[in-house]
Amino acid sequence: MRMKFPGCRLGFAVLATIGLALGCGNPARAADDSWQHAPYSLGQGLYFPDQGLRIGGYANLHYYDVEGEKSTLRFQDISLFVTKDLGSRWQLFGEVDAGDALKLSGSHSGGQDSELDVERLYVDYHASQAISFRLGKFLTPVGQWNLIHADPLTWTVSRPLSTSAAFSRHAAGIMMFGTVPLHGRDLDYWVFADDSKSLGIGQDQDHAFSSFGADGSIRNNFRQALGARVLYHLMDDRLSVGMSYLDYTLELPRQKYQLAGLDFSWSARYLSLSGEAIHRTGGSADVPVEHGGFLEAELPLSSHLYLVGRYERYHTSLPSQSTTLRTFGINYRPIQGIVLKVEHREGSNDLQLAPSGWLASIAVLF
Repeated sequence: MRMKFPGCRLGFAVLATIGLALGCGNPARAADDSWQHAPYSLGQGLYFPDQGLRIGGYANLHYYDVEGEKSTLRFQDISLFVTKDLGSRWQLFGEVDAGDALKLSGSHSGGQDSELDVERLYVDYHASQAISFRLGKFLTPVGQWNLIHADPLTWTVSRPLSTSAAFSRHAAGIMMFGTVPLHGRDLDYWVFADDSKSLGIGQDQDHAFSSFGADGSIRNNFRQALGARVLYHLMDDRLSVGMSYLDYTLELPRQKYQLAGLDFSWSARYLSLSGEAIHRTGGSADVPVEHGGFLEAELPLSSHLYLVGRYERYHTSLPSQSTTLRTFGINYRPIQGIVLKVEHREGSNDLQLAPSGWLASIAVLF
């Protein structure tokens, strides 16, 4: 297993400190009645009310049979969440993820490519519903997909290109966020400043193209960034419309960019629609523009089974090309916390970014 330093050491040190502070290492205290947990439901995490502590996570097993690659079965993620209330206003959250823990391809197996990352690690201060502050490493607030990226919470196995190709999925710094009323409806907002070059929590590599078989050499780690996002809720929350903006410098190549994004989601009884689009420009005239987006539809076939279709088009600067993808699949949720997905993806100019083929996953939120 390849571990990433110093981020892993920091993550383990913080989680160990939490454990000691909670008394996990003290058998006498562990036997105390205050450590009684609430009734457990799959997908809700294990909650200890007296301690203000919730432990959860997710795991997924993926299967890929795509163009140019051997069919492969692998544990994509095994992720652990820890949330701890620190009084009435403070809250600590950590997520540690073991990626590619086991990989079976043809007659070969192993975990030599496995990685242990600190996905998220931050502390929140909730001043009010309208104003909260977050310090640490968190998911970049661009679009809706990136904020709910965990496999059991998404409709498809594959991730749309516009949600990873142009910006870093993680940021490390400070953020202010909250919900305010606007014309009788809720407006969510996020404003953040990233300083990954100094904080470097986790040191993980945010691949631009995250689908199996795609070019993994292009990465989008922030060096520094400023950004904002708003999400407006309409029609009794059946419709939401969002806008995002980033001004940032990537670690490699050391370029400055500006990115603007639009997104929406709409749901009705027999159909749901969602989509995102981004447009990225460089800090100089010789940096190519990057842009694209997707439109996705989810159709319920029964109370647990959904048909999913997505069309996306994306123009990348590295490599300079336009890619079109069409994805069709099913999403089956037999019980709360368990999701099974199967999909077929095909397109043009997609071999480097998202090769055509079959993808499937079994994901558990615990």
